[in-house]
Amino acid sequence: MPRVAVLKIGRGNFHQGFEVSLELREDGGLPVGEIEGRLGANTDIEGLYFLWQQSFRSLSAIARNDGWEIESSLPTNRATREITDDCWQRMRQVEANLNEWLQPSGELGWQKIRERLSKELATQADTLRLAIKARDPILWKLPWHSWDLLSSYPNVGVSYSPVEYESWEIAKHQTQSDRVRLLAIFGDNQNLDLAADRQAIDNLQETESVFYHQPQARDLIAQLRNPQGWDIFFFAGHSQTIEQRGRISLSARESIETDQFKHALREAVQKGLKIAIFNSCEGLGLAQQLADLHVPIIIVMQEIVPDVVAQSFLKEFLREYAGGQPLYSAVRHAQERLEEFTELPGATWLPMIYQNPAEVPPTWQDLRPKKRQHRFGLDWQHLPNILVKSLVATGLVMAVRFVGGLQPVELWAFDQMTRLQSDRGIDERLLIVKVTEQDIQQQRQYPLSDRVILQTLEKLQAHQPRAIGLDIYRDFPVEPGYRELAAHIKKNSNLVTICEVSHPEAKANKFGVASPPASPPENVGFSDIAVEPDGTVRRYLLHLNPGDSVCQVPYAFSAELALRYLDAEGIQPEATSDGNLQLGSTVFQPLEKHTGFYHNIDPRGHQVLLSYRSFTKVAREVTLTEVLQNDFKPQWVKNRIVLIGVVAQSVGDRFSTPFSNEIDKKMPGVVIHAQMVSQMLSIAKQERPLLQFWPQTLDAVWIGSWALTGGLCVWVFHGLVYRRIAIASAMIILGSLCLSLFSIGICAPLVPSVIALVISYIITTKTVIGKRMKDEG
Repeated sequence: MPRVAVLKIGRGNFHQGFEVSLELREDGGLPVGEIEGRLGANTDIEGLYFLWQQSFRSLSAIARNDGWEIESSLPTNRATREITDDCWQRMRQVEANLNEWLQPSGELGWQKIRERLSKELATQADTLRLAIKARDPILWKLPWHSWDLLSSYPNVGVSYSPVEYESWEIAKHQTQSDRVRLLAIFGDNQNLDLAADRQAIDNLQETESVFYHQPQARDLIAQLRNPQGWDIFFFAGHSQTIEQRGRISLSARESIETDQFKHALREAVQKGLKIAIFNSCEGLGLAQQLADLHVPIIIVMQEIVPDVVAQSFLKEFLREYAGGQPLYSAVRHAQERLEEFTELPGATWLPMIYQNPAEVPPTWQDLRPKKRQHRFGLDWQHLPNILVKSLVATGLVMAVRFVGGLQPVELWAFDQMTRLQSDRGIDERLLIVKVTEQDIQQQRQYPLSDRVILQTLEKLQAHQPRAIGLDIYRDFPVEPGYRELAAHIKKNSNLVTICEVSHPEAKANKFGVASPPASPPENVGFSDIAVEPDGTVRRYLLHLNPGDSVCQVPYAFSAELALRYLDAEGIQPEATSDGNLQLGSTVFQPLEKHTGFYHNIDPRGHQVLLSYRSFTKVAREVTLTEVLQNDFKPQWVKNRIVLIGVVAQSVGDRFSTPFSNEIDKKMPGVVIHAQMVSQMLSIAKQERPLLQFWPQTLDAVWIGSWALTGGLCVWVFHGLVYRRIAIASAMIILGSLCLSLFSIGICAPLVPSVIALVISYIITTKTVIGKRMKDEG
């Protein structure tokens, strides 16, 4: 990042020396370091400079024959050659004296300053600029660009300002044009040829230049207040500094001090004025006064300047600056080209930049904000690159997703989506008879005896339920009452019992939990629940190949109950050509190993996503004791599905769900089965959709579209704030769309899309913004 090295020359004088410090700061930022020291005395340099000044002014008088600028006491009758030789000698003496003064000395602090500045120059040669802040104006006039420390670094420019230069904040207004707006004032042209200056300005490309020749003061003020604003103010003509006050001559009859149009200048600054150029004599007073008005950059001639020198400087400076060189480098290059005027030794000293070091010098492109910062400008050459970056981001995300790298975070996002769904309330088609801790204590036995279960079933059967599901294992007798319960189970076809397929155990021929011996196979369903590695239930296992398990049934307990209910409604299960279950118009497409975000799961059996009806209560609930005491309404049972199961925490038949963290508890197994039954009923009767994934191809297209969106945010919006707003808005829209799709049964890839969006945004930003900055100079 560009830096500015600020050399502060504070209290002191040439006879006693000066307090000095070197402050380093990022361009436009806060200081990053400061070294203090002291610069020794130099009693000769003021006198040497004055002698050079006398010789140079004599040569200027001869060159211009301009008595208006020259003091009558200056000698002008000596031979031109002698004056030129004398001026050369004085110039060399000043430069030699300056370099000797700035050499390392016994002052340790100054030596450290010089060493640090040398290091900065060596590492930041193309981006560093040097600012001289001094109390004594003679220090500004010294030829700092001839300092031997800078001799090897031709791109390092030098500026000047007072030590107490006020820091200010100016609203960053821009001129209302996509071209550089330049106001050129040509004042009194007595003994001057200003045509060359006008030609240099006319040669500028993409510039809107307005010229005024010898205007009246009120016309000048009116133009400075032009509502469109100006980027550059230029003056050529006669000017002078008297007692540190600058004055420009608008014509032979009228001159004006900067104080007389200070309000117009301040208004021009507020409307975008960034640079003021005074290609005229003795501009130091002008620079000081304009700086007080907060003009960011002022370029002036510090001494009387011959016409040819002023013309050459302006031409070379504008050519370099408009050609893309930084402002400081452009000024220094134009300075150094003034050495061609060998008959005017020291001409390279004349141009100087006066500026607050805290300000960032604008580039020529910075003066064309509408073209450079247009927030919705589309540079079509970047589009192929954005498409490539989007494909790269999509491919990377899909590859990581395919190997299961995103599954944990996608499961988390799925849980959040599930929690954000509306609670559908209880399903009136279901009733849960729950066995609580109090019920177990009252029976004084667990497992519950077969007699208690029989009594419960008889109480419920009396009210004609469509199906009863007994979610309690009965693979062995629990006396008393075994024979009576077995007889009841055998004769009631609407009673569904359970067994467990489980997983094969090592060195075991049989595994699982058997069904009640008296239950016909068609009245048994397996109770197995698909549980994720994190212990959460998000899938519904409909069908399973039991293998060598003692539980030899193919359908889930919940499916058996739902199908019995639907049979009474006239809805029969069908099989598609692929062997998938179809209820009504809905096909239960099974989850496979690489479906949606599932990549590292056991794909056995026929599994679908479980869509929870409610996280509070899926069905009306009564306790075992209430049933035994007939403390329930018969209509709660008639034509309903009744599930009987244990909810006591001491039994341990409980599972984590997407709501577990929210409600701080697990869900009993019988309630999970009730959720599954309710889902099948609702899907078959078209009350809600089956929650499904898209095919992998469609997932890739969706993710790719959001990766492209990330790149387009960089392409369309040039400003950093606007890009961040755009990318944040895209994420909000993405989240809202995924939530809306989830509510209609589509589980779209949210997390992969967000990651692809961000990756594409980052890699496109580095490429497009880097190229854009390079193109803009």
